[in-house]
Amino acid sequence: MNVDRPIRPATLFVAAILLFLAVTGAPARDETPAKRNTGPSRTFVVDGSPVHDVGNVRVHASNWGAFGSSPGTGLPYAGAPSCEWPAGSQVEYVYEGGLWVGALLDGTPAVSTSVQQLENRPTVEPGDVVYYAAQGDAGGARIPMPGADDDHDGSVDEDWHEGYDNDFDRFADEDFAAISDQMLSRRFQDDTPQATAIYPQHRPMHLAVREESYQWRDSAYDDFVGFTFWITNTGEDTLRSVYVGVYTDGDVGHRARNNYWNDDATGFDTVMVDHAPGTTRHDFAYWYDVDGDAGQAPGYAGILILDHPTDPLGIDAPPSVRATSAVNMLGSLSYPQGGPPTNDFERYELMSSGKVGQNIGGDVTTLVAMGPFAQLYPGETIRFSFALVVTPRDDFSNVRRAADVYHGRWFDIDGDPLTGIRGREHNEHWYLPTDTVETVAFGFVSATADEGVIALRATYQAGMHVREVAVYRGPEDVAFPMDRIGTVPPCGCGAIQFIDRDVISGHAYRYQFGVVDGEGEHLSPLVMPTAGPVEGRLSQNRPNPFNPRTTIHFTLPARAATTLVVYGVSGGRVRTLVDEELARGPYAVEWDGQDDDGQPVSSGMYFYRLVSGTYSVSRKMMLIK
Repeated sequence: MNVDRPIRPATLFVAAILLFLAVTGAPARDETPAKRNTGPSRTFVVDGSPVHDVGNVRVHASNWGAFGSSPGTGLPYAGAPSCEWPAGSQVEYVYEGGLWVGALLDGTPAVSTSVQQLENRPTVEPGDVVYYAAQGDAGGARIPMPGADDDHDGSVDEDWHEGYDNDFDRFADEDFAAISDQMLSRRFQDDTPQATAIYPQHRPMHLAVREESYQWRDSAYDDFVGFTFWITNTGEDTLRSVYVGVYTDGDVGHRARNNYWNDDATGFDTVMVDHAPGTTRHDFAYWYDVDGDAGQAPGYAGILILDHPTDPLGIDAPPSVRATSAVNMLGSLSYPQGGPPTNDFERYELMSSGKVGQNIGGDVTTLVAMGPFAQLYPGETIRFSFALVVTPRDDFSNVRRAADVYHGRWFDIDGDPLTGIRGREHNEHWYLPTDTVETVAFGFVSATADEGVIALRATYQAGMHVREVAVYRGPEDVAFPMDRIGTVPPCGCGAIQFIDRDVISGHAYRYQFGVVDGEGEHLSPLVMPTAGPVEGRLSQNRPNPFNPRTTIHFTLPARAATTLVVYGVSGGRVRTLVDEELARGPYAVEWDGQDDDGQPVSSGMYFYRLVSGTYSVSRKMMLIK
């Protein structure tokens, strides 16, 4: 059975949640979580439902910037998986963890926390709950997918999936990036009236935070959950010497094991990860059960730092992505003795300490912090990403895989081969290396047979620069290969047309378009028309009368040497418009009212004669100036 654990400094925020719920009522679980969790308070989602559970690690993810379910406490969500690995084992690797943001506000340290104290929290607005999505969801196309601008307003992924109308078009969540097989989105802030009342000693920095977390089903990439935070200064004061961090009480053991949190230890490694075109280094602060609980708990779990703002000169931000501080504490000790901090001064001191890799054993807690970021002006945002990873002991393969997924893919969006690396200038994070990215989507493809020609038409959407559109043709029998018979200039409008005149009456063909971009060639569905018979035809020119230009349309019954000549009323040759071998099918030729020497001709009656093989026909036309 689960053994209740004693109250420690890292869990004092439990009382704050319980007090708040006693006043507002706990939200009931939404039976259709595909959109959101709802309930009477519509604020704290505490029913245990927001869990990443499509992979091999199951992680509870709150809507106040914390992860983990605080097993063994009286919290309503304590029975949910906390950081369970492997899935279904009841072996946990986290008690609780979450976001810390520290800064100097008018020269005084302030730290807003999602764990230990609950200063970061959702508002009582009905939209501040948890939203679920998966790649492929409506409104969630992302770069470079076709239709990434889901609402066709000229911006891409500007209406984030968190219940609000972020682009002011009276609709919510209609143009966002749906990432991974399970994405959870939420928002919270550090200046709610409730937080101010409960923590009067804390000075809020007026931070608004948007959070997304991601998990994949792929068995090679299912041992971690990725997190990205966007932290915005919504106040009027500039924040100085800003740090962002993750504070984690990483208890390892089976839920039914007594005091399983007392025999843990910490570690810190810098893991080198090979990416094309280079190698990156990622700091990994982790914890583990020292003896592995007789094989029940064989893994390392930890925080993998993936990204934050950088400055090569080290003036406005660290020169590279790294952990500025990685401090380990014992939950049983006071702060001066090496235990958790109890106020903002101590928290900021730890975040800015620069201590890294002082490993300890026991009931351990870890703080990983990044910074300093010189300033965060009103309206500015800091984005940072990390992954909560569980990996077999002394095996950092899952760490490297998480870094690979964050690294994502590079795409050629602008079509300029001189920008980026090998022409790929745009980086999209959180793509699996194995993902097949569909960058072209076809609308309709049609083929119309008429008088010995076949007209092909198609529409498509492209998420990247299109280099060319190829046309393929083959016989009806799919056992025979298709040949490339031509190309069509790419059109920004996404509409293409090709006329095939080299067909045989009564024969069936199959056709296909191939749209080529930086990701390769994307083939359209097949169409299989049958060529119809062709009759020769010379149409009346249009306009008629004309001045000075007119167009002559004609159709050839077969491939043959062809001439189209303009004559005067006396029978003299005026202008040769066509003199070449042409395939059968329809044509259009323009006459500009000039003779073969390029001189304008006078007003009057003219004749034009078409000769193609044994087919011959003439018509008259009138030039009036």
